[in-house]
Amino acid sequence: MKAIIKILTIFVIFFNLNYLNSSEVKLDKKFVSLKDFLILKFDLFFKNNISNVFKGGGMLGIAYQSINYDIKIDGKDKIIVHLNAIMNENRYKSKKYYPKLKDCNQVRNKILVNKYGYSFWKQTLNYQVNSETLTNSLESQVLNISSLDKKVKKFILENTEIKINIIHPKNEKSLSCYGRLIDDELRLKN
Repeated sequence: MKAIIKILTIFVIFFNLNYLNSSEVKLDKKFVSLKDFLILKFDLFFKNNISNVFKGGGMLGIAYQSINYDIKIDGKDKIIVHLNAIMNENRYKSKKYYPKLKDCNQVRNKILVNKYGYSFWKQTLNYQVNSETLTNSLESQVLNISSLDKKVKKFILENTEIKINIIHPKNEKSLSCYGRLIDDELRLKN
């Protein structure tokens, strides 16, 4: 009889503990903030599209050995993407090619729309990649969140900046540029 009471007591305690544990976590009561969700969306977008930069590198654009990035939102709700594109050391240590503003633009363009945005022969800006194409790409792949209205999307696009460092094997030849993610052309950083 005492054995049955012990077993029933253990049985009741076990089910009560399980009930308490299962009722502690309710996922439908938890919400991710829009900031965290946007960082996640941008992170996934960059992670999926970084490989575009490595395709065709060396013919039309620089050959890179690695690219890393960091995405943050500051206190003024400005999204800032820091991107480091490290040029291929074996190739550019002896070659006399030094990065230019077009290389910053090409890295950004290849990630966002998988196009260089520069003519093949003269390497001049051809406007195949412009503010509109960049905006369309971001709206369809990052800002495709049903709860965002046009005003919020516009705010996000207007307040998303990118800072790119093209890192040359000879550190003094490295280049930095910045601008809004959707600008036609980025600017050199002094």
